[in-house]
Order: sequence, then structure tokens, then C-alpha cells
Amino acid sequence: MTEGKRGGIHGGHRQRMRERLKTSGVSSFADHELLEMLLYNIFPRKDTNETAHKILDEFGGSLELLLNADPADLERRCGLNGNAAVLFSIVAELGKRSVYGKFKEKMLIDSSEIAGNYVKFLLSHEKRECFYAICLDAKSRLISPVLISMGTVNETHVYIRSIVEAAVKFNASSIIVAHNHPGGSLVPSSEDVSTTANIVKAMNMIDVYVADHIIVCGNEYLSMRDMDII
Repeated sequence: MTEGKRGGIHGGHRQRMRERLKTSGVSSFADHELLEMLLYNIFPRKDTNETAHKILDEFGGSLELLLNADPADLERRCGLNGNAAVLFSIVAELGKRSVYGKFKEKMLIDSSEIAGNYVKFLLSHEKRECFYAICLDAKSRLISPVLISMGTVNETHVYIRSIVEAAVKFNASSIIVAHNHPGGSLVPSSEDVSTTANIVKAMNMIDVYVADHIIVCGNEYLSMRDMDII
């Protein structure tokens, strides 16, 4: 009897939330309310409001950190079952692909600020060091980002031949190379500097301009072009 009553209360609340969504739109909801409604799909009878608050608090109130956490980390830290953890990962990936779709439409990348923000989008949540070559056309418009390598938390091997092949494949007039420091700082290492110099030499041989080398750490970026390293 008690369980039936509790289910009725939750059912009425959920219906009110759905009606509010229809009349006021998704943007009218607080972060924890959106999480609460997302969890309806996993917990058909459970009060998900408290669960949503708990999950969000575990990640310091940051949806960004929550949605980019590993499913296993979500299970361990928040006590979620595998289905809920996977659902969050899928939602995060769909959002990322939606934003990427906008970037793909001949986005103009003609400043270190635009390049830095784009590379942050690509790399800020990667937990391993990754290296990208971002191919641009003659008007500095985005053609395609190309993942060159993926390594460990603090290193990745860069194959310059692969960068050359990517530039040739996409008929790039210029490229921006980029990588992240997931476990370190923005300061370029000596290897970063020497690798960049070697990439510039290789690109000069095929008449492709290296516009910048962007390093990302967390939500910050550094332009080696702005630092006069290139």
C-alpha cells in the first residue's frame, strides 16, 4: 500500500515536470531537474530528484565534468547502475557530435583564440594525451580534424609522416597541430618544441603552412604561435 502511494506521488510529479517541459521548454529547467528527468528512463518508480542532486554534487555541480566522466567512474562514485552510466555517456556524445556538426560547416579558424577554443572542444576532456592535425583550406576554413595518435596520460608518439599524409589526403593549404597535457601544465616541453620544428620542416617540403600548435590543459589553451615558438 505504501509503495503504491509513493509511486502515485512520483508519477504525479513526473507528469507535472513533463507538462512544464511542454509549456516552458527545456531551458527553463535547472541542471539537477534535467538530470532528474533523464533518470526517469532508468528508474521508473524511484524518486530521482534526490539522486540527481547527489550525482551533480559528486562532480562539484559541474554538468561538464559529469557528462564527460567514464561510465565506470560514474558507477563507482555515484552508485549508478551500468545502464544509467552508459546513458549519460551517450547523451554527452550526442551533444558533442551536435556541436561538432556546426564546426564542420566550413568554420573559419583565422586566429589563435578561435583555434584554441576549437581545440579545447576536441581535447579538453580526453584523459590520455592525443595529437591532432587540423586541416584548413586556402581561406583558413576547417576541412577536417585528424587524430594522429593517442597515448598515455603524459605522452604520445607523434608520427610526422602521418601528419604529412593527412595534409595531402585533405588537400590542406595549412594545418594547425594540437595536443593536450591531461596530467600536466600548459608549458610546452622541450619535446613539444623540437617536434613542432620538425613538423614545420616537413610541411614546408609539401608547401603546407603550419599556422599554429595549440596545447590544451583542462579548460585552458596555449598558442605556440603567440609565444613566437613557431
